[in-house]
Order: sequence, then C-alpha cells, then structure tokens
Amino acid sequence: MRGFTEYLASCLLLVAIIAAVTMMFVAGSALRIVLVGAAIALGVQVAAFGVARALRVRNFMLGWGLGSVLRLVALVIYALVVARLWRGSMAPALVSFAAFLFVTTIVEPVFLKR
Repeated sequence: MRGFTEYLASCLLLVAIIAAVTMMFVAGSALRIVLVGAAIALGVQVAAFGVARALRVRNFMLGWGLGSVLRLVALVIYALVVARLWRGSMAPALVSFAAFLFVTTIVEPVFLKR
C-alpha cells in the first residue's frame, strides 16, 4: 500500500505542476478544460497503476501494456468528448492531457518496485 500512496502523491504533485505551467499560457474556457483534464488524467493514472501493480508478479509487461492501452483509450475518448461536447480549444486540452499522462507514466516504474 505504501507504493500506491507514494505514487498517488507524486502524481498529484506532477499534475499540479503541469497544470500551473499550462495555466500561464491559456485562459477562459480552455483553462476549465485543462483542469478537468487534469482530474481525469489523475483518475486514469491511478487505475492504470492499479492494473500494473496487480499484475506485476505474474506478468509485469502485460500489466504495464494494459495500463498503456487504458491511457491511449482515455486520450482518444477525451479528445472526442472535448471536440463534441465542449467545443473547446483542442490544442491546449489534448497537449495538457497527454502531458499529464506521459509525465506520470515515466515515474510509474519507480513505484511498481515497492
């Protein structure tokens, strides 16, 4: 449980940093979309980490691969929802969402060992 809690704390910190940097460059409705994307990305990351952690003993690569597929599907669904429902700025929404997922994925292996 310790590794999961530490991963969650590091994800919260990384997402907050990326969101703060992104907020310096966007305004208005794009800002709201970025913040919603941050919350969704955090949830996706926690779910993907849970899958990878559950399968780390039996088949580490399968768990990590399933987590990666989950992230990709979330990115595609997020793009469709932003494009259809919010009709918001696609560039800041997708770039920030992809950044949230990418950066938190990079630190994931450190916490899978615990």
